[in-house]
Amino acid sequence: MKPFNRIAVLIAAVTLLVSSAPARAQVQTGSIFVRVIDSSGASVPGATVTISSPTIISGSITGVTDATGARRFLSLAPGNYSVKTELPGFQSTVRENVPVNVGSTTSLDLSMGVKSMSDEITVSAEAPVVDATSANVSTVLSQELLQKTPGGRDIWSLVEYKVPGLITNRPDVGGSSGGLQASFSARGTPNSQNIQFLNGINVGDPSAIGFTGFYYDYDAFEQIQVSTGANDISVPSSGVFLNMVTKTGTNIWSGKVSGFWEGDSTQGQNVDATLQSYGFRPDAGAVQKVSDFAGAVGGPLIKDKLRVYASVRDWRVHVNVPGFPEIENTDMTSGLLNLTWQMNPKNRVSLYASRQYYNKPNRGAAATNEPLSVFHEDDHFTLAQALWNSVLSQTAFLDGRVSFLDIFFPLFQKGTDQSLSDQTTGFLSRAAQAEQVFGRKRMEASLNLQYFVPQAIGGRHEFRVGADYTHMPTTTAVHRIDDLNLFYRSATGQGTSVQFFNSPVNSASNVDVFALFAQDSYQRNRLTITGGVRFETVEGYLPAQSSPPSRWFPTATRTFAEIRNSPKWTTLSPRLSFAFDASGDGRTAIKLAAGRYHYTLGTGTANTINPNFNVSETYAWNDLNRDLKYQDGERGALQSRAGALVTSIDPDLRRPHTDELIFSVEREVGKGLKVSADVSWRRERDLFGNKEVGVPADAFQPVTRPENGPDGVAGTSDDKTITVYNQSAATIGQNRFLVSNSPQLNQDYKGFQLSLTKRFSDNWQMLASYAYGQTRAKADAFANPNQLINSEGPVFFDRPHTFKLSGAYILPRQIELGLNFRTQSGVQLTRTATFALNQGTVTVNVDPRGSTKLDMLTTLDARLARTFKIGGARQIEVIVDGYNLANANTVWDARTLSTVSNFRPAGDPAATPVAKATYLSPLSILGPRIFRIGAAFRF
Repeated sequence: MKPFNRIAVLIAAVTLLVSSAPARAQVQTGSIFVRVIDSSGASVPGATVTISSPTIISGSITGVTDATGARRFLSLAPGNYSVKTELPGFQSTVRENVPVNVGSTTSLDLSMGVKSMSDEITVSAEAPVVDATSANVSTVLSQELLQKTPGGRDIWSLVEYKVPGLITNRPDVGGSSGGLQASFSARGTPNSQNIQFLNGINVGDPSAIGFTGFYYDYDAFEQIQVSTGANDISVPSSGVFLNMVTKTGTNIWSGKVSGFWEGDSTQGQNVDATLQSYGFRPDAGAVQKVSDFAGAVGGPLIKDKLRVYASVRDWRVHVNVPGFPEIENTDMTSGLLNLTWQMNPKNRVSLYASRQYYNKPNRGAAATNEPLSVFHEDDHFTLAQALWNSVLSQTAFLDGRVSFLDIFFPLFQKGTDQSLSDQTTGFLSRAAQAEQVFGRKRMEASLNLQYFVPQAIGGRHEFRVGADYTHMPTTTAVHRIDDLNLFYRSATGQGTSVQFFNSPVNSASNVDVFALFAQDSYQRNRLTITGGVRFETVEGYLPAQSSPPSRWFPTATRTFAEIRNSPKWTTLSPRLSFAFDASGDGRTAIKLAAGRYHYTLGTGTANTINPNFNVSETYAWNDLNRDLKYQDGERGALQSRAGALVTSIDPDLRRPHTDELIFSVEREVGKGLKVSADVSWRRERDLFGNKEVGVPADAFQPVTRPENGPDGVAGTSDDKTITVYNQSAATIGQNRFLVSNSPQLNQDYKGFQLSLTKRFSDNWQMLASYAYGQTRAKADAFANPNQLINSEGPVFFDRPHTFKLSGAYILPRQIELGLNFRTQSGVQLTRTATFALNQGTVTVNVDPRGSTKLDMLTTLDARLARTFKIGGARQIEVIVDGYNLANANTVWDARTLSTVSNFRPAGDPAATPVAKATYLSPLSILGPRIFRIGAAFRF
């Protein structure tokens, strides 16, 4: 039996022994665990414990310790709390400034002495920063980190610069990348398995798994927990878990109006002569304008009963894209309303609603596109949530939530001519290859019950049972100009192939998920064992649908009844963790976590067999009049088929999963200062893709071709040859694909992470980390042997070394200094080349995967701010941020085709284009030094 399989069996066995139900802590909020002892260290049952905080609508919550002297307070909003214990004959004890963070437990041991001269004592000791009861690996982004350090004022810039070991697909300089969501990864698991919760409910996109339909209101965040390992049992997958909580207001009316701006007059220039020789304008990558204006107000509609928080935001990101001749504008306007009603001391209801408009006329702007070949994106998003919390008794707590997310996401074509793609340079001209209008909905309901047993089997049990149901219907309308795409080679000026599609189509695809989870957190002395299991039934299916007639596929099925089980999985995911309080005072913890996480299913999987989704046939293109436009009579020999008409899903398709093992140690080394170290292993298994089953394996014959020869594309100076696989002419058009699992897609990660966290106190805070890791995959695809050439190696997000430092210090006179510093390994690229074979133009890796590494990416940002008090609670804050202070022009993306392109030097339209090797020619560089000015009025 393999090691990870043994781990899975062990987890399942121990779970059955220690668990009869599920999770220890509310993932969307925090909790306080109080243990009351007397002067001898014995438990004190029956003591009254009262917690109070402005975050509590009624002002305070009271409970009584159980037979073990313990009392847990659940579903607490992030913030600082006061904890008071009382019992006749004993001194009352008060602990002030007890922090509560989202997704974690603050544990307190409070000692009560026999009553003497003083009836009450106040304990000034800091609450521990180590959670010695949970093995979760996460970073809490507090209000201080959100508001007192420089950043792009969006969630993606925030996690890029602060979360240990997390890598994004592109750097953000001063918010210049805020107009488009970043993909990101930690510990090797792909972006597609990231989960985003807002107020305890999944707000992920049903189709673009790992992304969301929202560009969040940054100032509305109260706190954010970012988990990268040992996720809570309510979280289905092992990807990065964003756990975001919005503000709800307090019992005092308050608000904030803020504005931030940066533009061409506040930035430098970092495009040197070498970059200009590749066509970069001097302002390439620079900001034309980024403006961000927001206002918010919150307070009591009915004191101690009903609170409201409302905000609006106007956010505009207008940037120059290297090699693209027009400005890429993104305009976002949003508003939200949050109502919280304390019905009675035991029941609380929250209602949340948000609406956002998003307009991006040049979606897809890049050096490899012209203005007519990008999209006009014009979206709107709607989110509504209802949350209910109920205290059933001193030992039982119930939580229920419902959510509705509506995403309207169109990508409109701008060009009116047939789309033309250059296989020499990768340049797309005349029009985008398709116009797509997406409608995506997510409807979700969840119910969780937590129950505490003070003493059983020698220890304390905290049980949790939960159920979750999600329905995700999506629609996609696709149109293409003349229902085809064209391909040619600028090196020869000749057309190569024409791809005919079944557009127009109106497709529909759904995914339903039903989950049950159970977990027991068992505490005995200093050891906490948490074991649980997650049961899920996941089904993708196609509802009944139809599409209008198709020009190139007139006999294809366009109307059909419902198709179920595409696919359908029932899975069990066991998880087990140990947390040991090594020092006995909650300041040193040794932790071990192991678990299995199954992959999230998107609606795109069922669409692979949807006749109303993409279906295509590719033919050689005989461009007889050399006008690079397709006319009747120019269709050559069939080269390949693709899409639902030739694709099926393996009835034995297994659900992909992640196996994880993490060992960590945490130690409080000073006041509010924690050092953490962990080593982790992950493996991704049962991944699936398209397997060619219509063309026999022996139909692909190896042929040796020069990389710079007549069948390749000239441009390299070496004599390198490569073996590629030419498909037998007799089998052309026999393509049949089976969506199936393959060990060739396996992926493995191993890494080490060290972090130092300083909670905000004594006017300073800090978050520093170093991460080392390697993720290796065998291949991204395996349909034919050409996809396996030089396919094994590092994945895109593999950055072996990453160091991050973020922090803030408040000087006298309310002057604030903030800092972000980040340095990480560069992107690892693979040289590719194209070859004309019987089956058409094929692109393959000509070097081992990831064999070329771009330079290290290093950025330094700083903030200087000053707050002026103008009476009462009114304040004005003036802020200046500086980004990429070193004005680095690091290339973070480059072309990979091994060919030659003609580059026209920037700034001289009459200059003669210069022929240069395309491989490693820069596509994107770090934005230049830029300063942002801002101001905020608080009242």
